[in-house]
Amino acid sequence: MLKDRREWINEQRTNNLGKIPTDIKPFYDRFNTETPLSPEEEAAKKAAEEEGGGKKGKKEKKKEKKGKKGKKGKGGDGDDGAPAKVLYGPTEVVQKFDEFYDGFNTDWVHRDETENYK
Repeated sequence: MLKDRREWINEQRTNNLGKIPTDIKPFYDRFNTETPLSPEEEAAKKAAEEEGGGKKGKKEKKKEKKGKKGKKGKGGDGDDGAPAKVLYGPTEVVQKFDEFYDGFNTDWVHRDETENYK
Protein backbone atom coordinates (compact mmCIF):
# COMPACT_ATOMS: atom_id res chain seq x y z
CA MET A 1 0.00 0.00 0.00
CA LEU A 2 2.87 2.36 0.81
CA LYS A 3 4.38 1.73 -2.60
CA ASP A 4 1.03 2.47 -4.25
CA ARG A 5 0.72 5.76 -2.36
CA ARG A 6 4.21 6.79 -3.38
CA GLU A 7 3.50 5.97 -7.01
CA TRP A 8 0.24 7.95 -6.86
CA ILE A 9 2.01 10.95 -5.33
CA ASN A 10 4.72 10.83 -8.00
CA GLU A 11 2.04 10.59 -10.67
CA GLN A 12 0.24 13.62 -9.22
CA ARG A 13 3.53 15.54 -9.11
CA THR A 14 4.16 14.88 -12.79
CA ASN A 15 0.62 15.96 -13.68
CA ASN A 16 0.73 19.13 -11.54
CA LEU A 17 4.14 20.56 -12.52
CA GLY A 18 6.00 19.14 -9.52
CA LYS A 19 3.52 20.18 -6.83
CA ILE A 20 2.88 17.62 -4.11
CA PRO A 21 -0.83 16.96 -3.44
CA THR A 22 -2.04 18.51 -0.19
CA ASP A 23 -4.65 15.85 0.49
CA ILE A 24 -4.30 12.05 0.22
CA LYS A 25 -8.08 11.47 0.25
CA PRO A 26 -8.36 11.24 -3.57
CA PHE A 27 -5.93 8.31 -3.45
CA TYR A 28 -8.33 6.32 -1.29
CA ASP A 29 -11.45 7.52 -3.10
CA ARG A 30 -10.27 6.52 -6.57
CA PHE A 31 -11.48 2.92 -6.17
CA ASN A 32 -14.64 3.73 -4.21
CA THR A 33 -17.39 3.28 -6.77
CA GLU A 34 -20.99 2.43 -6.15
CA THR A 35 -22.00 -1.04 -7.19
CA PRO A 36 -24.81 -1.04 -9.73
CA LEU A 37 -28.19 -1.84 -8.24
CA SER A 38 -30.29 -4.68 -9.52
CA PRO A 39 -33.58 -3.73 -11.24
CA GLU A 40 -35.53 -4.83 -8.16
CA GLU A 41 -33.43 -2.65 -5.85
CA GLU A 42 -33.79 0.34 -8.20
CA ALA A 43 -37.58 -0.04 -8.23
CA ALA A 44 -37.64 -0.23 -4.41
CA LYS A 45 -35.42 2.86 -4.14
CA LYS A 46 -37.62 4.88 -6.50
CA ALA A 47 -40.75 3.83 -4.63
CA ALA A 48 -39.21 4.92 -1.31
CA GLU A 49 -38.20 8.29 -2.76
CA GLU A 50 -41.65 8.93 -4.17
CA GLU A 51 -43.41 8.07 -0.91
CA GLY A 52 -41.25 9.79 1.68
CA GLY A 53 -38.64 11.94 -0.01
CA GLY A 54 -40.71 13.65 -2.65
CA LYS A 55 -43.28 15.29 -0.37
CA LYS A 56 -41.55 17.40 2.23
CA GLY A 57 -43.28 20.21 3.98
CA LYS A 58 -41.88 23.70 4.24
CA LYS A 59 -40.96 23.18 7.90
CA GLU A 60 -38.90 20.08 7.11
CA LYS A 61 -37.02 21.92 4.37
CA LYS A 62 -36.27 24.82 6.72
CA LYS A 63 -34.96 22.41 9.36
CA GLU A 64 -32.62 20.86 6.81
CA LYS A 65 -31.33 24.27 5.77
CA LYS A 66 -30.75 25.30 9.39
CA GLY A 67 -28.86 22.09 10.05
CA LYS A 68 -26.58 22.70 7.08
CA LYS A 69 -25.71 26.28 8.03
CA GLY A 70 -22.54 26.91 9.92
CA LYS A 71 -19.45 29.01 10.00
CA LYS A 72 -17.81 29.04 6.62
CA GLY A 73 -14.11 29.44 6.18
CA LYS A 74 -13.27 29.31 9.87
CA GLY A 75 -10.75 26.50 9.56
CA GLY A 76 -13.06 23.60 10.19
CA ASP A 77 -11.19 20.34 9.82
CA GLY A 78 -13.67 17.57 9.46
CA ASP A 79 -17.34 16.88 9.09
CA ASP A 80 -18.27 18.05 12.57
CA GLY A 81 -16.97 21.57 11.89
CA ALA A 82 -14.57 21.54 14.83
CA PRO A 83 -11.48 23.66 14.27
CA ALA A 84 -8.25 21.88 13.57
CA LYS A 85 -5.85 21.45 16.46
CA VAL A 86 -2.74 23.43 15.65
CA LEU A 87 0.42 22.33 17.41
CA TYR A 88 3.10 24.87 18.26
CA GLY A 89 6.50 24.39 19.82
CA PRO A 90 8.39 21.22 20.61
CA THR A 91 6.69 17.92 21.22
CA GLU A 92 6.53 16.17 24.59
CA VAL A 93 9.42 13.87 23.65
CA VAL A 94 11.66 16.82 22.83
CA GLN A 95 10.71 18.49 26.11
CA LYS A 96 11.66 15.33 28.04
CA PHE A 97 15.05 15.22 26.30
CA ASP A 98 15.59 18.89 27.18
CA GLU A 99 14.82 18.14 30.85
CA PHE A 100 17.28 15.22 30.90
CA TYR A 101 19.92 17.31 29.15
CA ASP A 102 19.50 20.18 31.64
CA GLY A 103 19.68 17.74 34.54
CA PHE A 104 22.86 16.22 33.18
CA ASN A 105 24.42 19.65 32.69
CA THR A 106 23.62 20.78 36.22
CA ASP A 107 24.69 17.55 37.97
CA TRP A 108 27.45 15.86 36.00
CA VAL A 109 29.25 18.18 33.57
CA HIS A 110 31.21 20.10 36.21
CA ARG A 111 32.39 17.05 38.20
CA ASP A 112 36.07 16.28 38.20
CA GLU A 113 36.63 12.60 37.44
CA THR A 114 40.36 12.75 36.70
CA GLU A 115 41.22 10.64 39.76
CA ASN A 116 38.56 8.05 39.03
CA TYR A 117 40.87 5.28 37.81
CA LYS A 118 39.38 2.45 39.78
